[in-house]
Amino acid sequence: MSVIKKLLPFFMIAAMAAPLFGCSSDKDKSSESTSSDSSTSESAETENTEQEESKAETDNTEQEETEAETEPATVQESIPIEYDDSDVENDCAEVINKYFTAVINQDYESYKSTLDPYYFDVYNTWLDGTYGYGMETSFETLHQNLMDAAVTANGGNDVTNVVITGMKLSKMVSEGEEGSELITEYLGSYDSVIGEGFSDELKKQCDDIVDVKFTMTADCDGTELEILTEMELLMTVTDGEYRILG
Repeated sequence: MSVIKKLLPFFMIAAMAAPLFGCSSDKDKSSESTSSDSSTSESAETENTEQEESKAETDNTEQEETEAETEPATVQESIPIEYDDSDVENDCAEVINKYFTAVINQDYESYKSTLDPYYFDVYNTWLDGTYGYGMETSFETLHQNLMDAAVTANGGNDVTNVVITGMKLSKMVSEGEEGSELITEYLGSYDSVIGEGFSDELKKQCDDIVDVKFTMTADCDGTELEILTEMELLMTVTDGEYRILG
């Protein structure tokens, strides 16, 4: 399997496949609200009061359960990153750190701030028009993909808690330099999925596009495992600021 085929499912394609679940049918809603025709006015009022109280209790319980479910599974302040600052710039490494810390912590706003703004706008619009959901749902799937990578590294056994223990960054390569073939291949894949012209416009919006290879290790329920190996991450550079495509 080529690197590009490994990369795209993790950062893009799989994120497009997040399932959406519809609401209950009108028939169900109607049946819940139907009352007996033989009820007296007084008993109907009593029943309605009881139903409202019961519904309020149920709503409160569901809200508490939802809040508990959406709390971050892992809280991690930062990720230890190993790199040679002659190969990878410090600002680049810091953005990668923030990106993956946001993913593992399920912090959408922090994740969003690390993305290239043009990429975000185009991809968000494309997701909404094609699948009916945007980047926030895609982000949730991205977090799940990371958890799934931990399960795979753990021999298929379930993993409850994941803490990223380290990342190793390899040499940063700019577009046009030797070894930058993946940049062209990656952007071509975006053109084929999002639409022709995406990569050309992206290049107009930024000063440079770079490729950084990384390997990631994580503590998976007390066992340290290499969960991602020699993956590629594309980033744009604009006025010295690094932003991620993914």
